[in-house]
Amino acid sequence: MHDSEGEGMSMATADSFMMNDLPDIDPEHFGHDSDAVALTDPTLDIDGDGILDSVSFQSGDAMIVATDMDGDGTADNVTMVHEDGEYEAWEFHRGEDGQPHWEQTDQGALGQD
Repeated sequence: MHDSEGEGMSMATADSFMMNDLPDIDPEHFGHDSDAVALTDPTLDIDGDGILDSVSFQSGDAMIVATDMDGDGTADNVTMVHEDGEYEAWEFHRGEDGQPHWEQTDQGALGQD
């Protein structure tokens, strides 16, 4: 393959389109006792500070946004919006014993008062 000046151009390969590692979140089973969520390849800057801290992806029937606010490689917040409009937001904590747990900070249904 050559460009308009006769220079060689590389051809796109499957590696050119590799997806970043996505967090391992199962929306059907996520809850208080879920483990910490590794967030290794953020692609969004959700708070506008110029640092990539979040990722958005589809899993099952839910659109998920996971955010690492403190830059430690672990999601601090997870928000899920399901196909039926139900949503839930979770915040990550570690207890004094070091055990991870999630606290549900919001839930509801889009379009309902």
